[in-house]
Amino acid sequence: MAKVVTGTDRRLIEAGFPCHQVGAETQRERGASSALPPLYFLHVWWARRPLTPSRAAILASLLPAGTDPDWFLRQLGIEKVQAMVNGEPWTLDEKMAGRVSFDHEGAEFLVVDDMVLRALENEQARRLSNLKMIATLKEKNPSLAKDYVLNRWEKENRVLVAQSIRIGQRLPVVRSPGDPYWAKQRIEWENASGIRTKEDKYGYPRAYTQAQCVEVPTDQQLTIFDPTAGGGSIPFEALRLGHKVMANDLNPVAAVILYATLDYPLRFGPGLVNDIEHWGRKLRDRLVPKISDLFPESPLPEDEGDILKKRVENCLETDSSSFDKEELDAFLYCRQVTCPHCGGEAPLLNTCWLSKEGEKWGVRIVPDGRSRDGTVRFEPYRLIGDRGPQGEDPNFATVEGGVGLCIHCRQAISAEEIKAQARGESPLGRWKDRLYCLVAVRRQPKLDKNGQPQRYRSGAKAGEIKTEKVRFFRAPNERDLEALAEAERMLAEHWPEWEKQGLIPTESIPKGHKTVEPLRVGMTRWCDMFTPRQLLGHLILVEELNRLEPEILKELGEERGRAVVTYLQFVIDKVIDYNSRQTLWEYTRGIVKGNFGRHDFSPKWTFGEMIFTGPNSGAAWALSQVIDAYAGIAELVKPLHERLGGSPPPVTIRCGTAAHTGLPDSSVDLICMDPPYYNNVQYAELSDYFYVWQRRTLQDLYPGIFRRRLTNKTDESVANPVRAGSVGEADRIYECLAREIFAESRRVLKDEGLMTVMFTHKSQEAWEKLTKSLIENGWEITSSFPVESESAHSLRIMGYAAAASSIFLTCRKRVENQDTPATWLGFGGTGVAQRIREAVREGLEEFSVLRLNPVDEMVACYGRALQVLSENWPVMDGDEPVSPIRAMNEASAVVAQYQVNRMTQGRLKVDDLNPEAAMAVTLYGIFGLAEFPYDEALSLSRSLNIRLESKAAGYRIEGRMIGVNDEQGGRRGRPKAGEEVGYFAPWCAGGQNCAWPGRRSAVRSGSKNR
Repeated sequence: MAKVVTGTDRRLIEAGFPCHQVGAETQRERGASSALPPLYFLHVWWARRPLTPSRAAILASLLPAGTDPDWFLRQLGIEKVQAMVNGEPWTLDEKMAGRVSFDHEGAEFLVVDDMVLRALENEQARRLSNLKMIATLKEKNPSLAKDYVLNRWEKENRVLVAQSIRIGQRLPVVRSPGDPYWAKQRIEWENASGIRTKEDKYGYPRAYTQAQCVEVPTDQQLTIFDPTAGGGSIPFEALRLGHKVMANDLNPVAAVILYATLDYPLRFGPGLVNDIEHWGRKLRDRLVPKISDLFPESPLPEDEGDILKKRVENCLETDSSSFDKEELDAFLYCRQVTCPHCGGEAPLLNTCWLSKEGEKWGVRIVPDGRSRDGTVRFEPYRLIGDRGPQGEDPNFATVEGGVGLCIHCRQAISAEEIKAQARGESPLGRWKDRLYCLVAVRRQPKLDKNGQPQRYRSGAKAGEIKTEKVRFFRAPNERDLEALAEAERMLAEHWPEWEKQGLIPTESIPKGHKTVEPLRVGMTRWCDMFTPRQLLGHLILVEELNRLEPEILKELGEERGRAVVTYLQFVIDKVIDYNSRQTLWEYTRGIVKGNFGRHDFSPKWTFGEMIFTGPNSGAAWALSQVIDAYAGIAELVKPLHERLGGSPPPVTIRCGTAAHTGLPDSSVDLICMDPPYYNNVQYAELSDYFYVWQRRTLQDLYPGIFRRRLTNKTDESVANPVRAGSVGEADRIYECLAREIFAESRRVLKDEGLMTVMFTHKSQEAWEKLTKSLIENGWEITSSFPVESESAHSLRIMGYAAAASSIFLTCRKRVENQDTPATWLGFGGTGVAQRIREAVREGLEEFSVLRLNPVDEMVACYGRALQVLSENWPVMDGDEPVSPIRAMNEASAVVAQYQVNRMTQGRLKVDDLNPEAAMAVTLYGIFGLAEFPYDEALSLSRSLNIRLESKAAGYRIEGRMIGVNDEQGGRRGRPKAGEEVGYFAPWCAGGQNCAWPGRRSAVRSGSKNR
């Protein structure tokens, strides 16, 4: 029998959790890719959980309700260091905070010296400048006098009374919680007001860098279990909080990442960096001599040489010939097919942009003018304004929506023909990878204001000319093309021996939800993901790492050696991620982006190739990335490493199904998990990309993990309709596996324990599967809080009505002592439906201060509805069981009324509007003008008792129904004189999404249909 939850047993995550502050800091953590935690740079893992919400979820699940929220935020690293200047707080930056001292009683203070005085003067100047700006803003717009943000900002900039401060004086120092939500408000206010101040709005470094490693006595350590640990953020923070950790994942790639994230940094500490670097250099030194000739550099092109000569023509004692060489940066390829109409070369470029960063570049495609079997060449050009020198438009493309355009005859090339050539099934042959441009850098003298070269005045370079880099683009020459041919020859020469050794990943790509993408274009084996030169480099690295492995193990010992070999394999994984046919040349930033900017294998029309043997690119770059990531992780857990003193870390890592863990009954104090999100990410399909390479170097070091030819997809808890054969069967399998995982979690959790689940999905269908699995397996949802967690810059979020928040669901074992089911309606409105409506209304009031986007608001309300449903489970409406989706529809109806009330300022109710108007206002309130999922529109329509029917046009509104225009049906044609016989449908359904139509019916617009 599970323990009954009492008021005194409630935890902070169930009551009083400061979700708005945690969410604001989480978005800050994810906001700048260069400042992400080091875990992100170690190895690709999809949908990795940020550190701040991971730590917050664990800590709040352990602390009692009523814990001081300010103290809680400080334990997350959300903490400001402030010196008191005559009673007024002065927030110290990192440099000043590092000068703080302690007295014998532990009180903190800052000794005033010249540096502190200068910093104080700068702070005073900053405040005066801000006050002047605030006064100007109020003068221009008097209504701002009542603006909350402006008034708080003004209050924070009160002038310091610092005239009496003297050198040698001690300023008292206090530590107070930061306010990231306020910082977020400031940033949003400034963006909306068209102003920008350079000052730090937060007043403290990113929280994860400040969060401390907690020392917990051994007899007080709890056991925290993450059954679907993935990239390891949750167990990593559990370790930093001082507890024992068990981390499990079905996927071998994830399991190895867990060892590299949780075990090795604690076991070996920062000292392992030297070993990784030493053996990594050896590995690269064995690679470079074998293929360096395949990346030949050339003299500068004539036009670049002319620019250089002109720059130095007035420079004394400077000869342009000393700068007449290039440094290669990247190779750019496009797919090229044969035109079925004229037989000409048809390169497929989805843009002609090469660079929007700094000096703007484009590329022109130049046909040879022949009407049959024509060829093309490519000519990069610098833009003059927004056009090329001959009026070229860099936005010009020869492929759009999968349909190509022949540059010779200007006829369309169908998507079917392109795919047929990609697979080699067309009479015209197979498409090819066409090298169309090289990215290079040249150096030129850095000039002073008189046009003369600047020179170093001191140091080892004293007297030498300072130089600066200039990026340029050029067409491929004969040397470049010969190098490609030589790489192909070398690969063919080594192929039989490497195939005999089993080094080449020739495993077939299995058909799946995401792998169908490369299969459509003829990439049927994992080795097909790479050009011959790319594959050659990767295989040499694998061969040489296998040769180095015995030396590494002999010199470092088995455990330390295994760690080093693992990180060197991560170096290989890094280069296969950024050096394949699936990469992307990001012309807005001038970089090659890796395979997984999106969670799929979508083929790229153009792709980039790194300079594999460059001193700062290719293998050298990958090694530096892995070293920096390891060093960063080791620094975050350094206090724990030092406390262990050589003892094994308190972490157990498993690689197996979460449905059968083998753990003892009631052995876990807390389960904190971020389960797979229904159909969001196909982890096993994506990770095969790395698995087939890891298996060739790590199989002996991790016995049992790499025994399969490919990753285990049978036991993976995701919905995969391609693998299952249908959407319905995929749903059934996902629900079954989720039930098994939650049943196993219930078995291993102590009766008084909690399970906190993080879930990021806006689809009712996904919520239905997850919560049904929870509730039917004996869990009661005791709280739900939204936490903003998704980056606004994510490719999956931008331009789409998507959830930006995760919902933290807290669950306890439900006491199975309810003899009779609860009723849905009850007598006099006392049933579960009424309780859901009340809970959602209360939730909307709570969420209003958080300023959630409407999608997140809707999703958070689902959590409140499901909380009530699980508390009263099972629930019956007559003889019919009430499902989670019905509870969510009830929540949707309350949200719909809330949206209509908000948008009409209380003047209208949903019932005052006809069906189309009610749906339009509600959907606009939730999704704006962005596309929205059809399933969401369907669920909302059911909650409003409105039917959606497939009707393109020519219908009258009868009863509570709305017509939906199917995109494909709409293309086949519309009824004649549709305007005369009825209305056009207000929404267009295309695929799984709906969109607002591009034009409105004149009859509808002029009618009383409001």
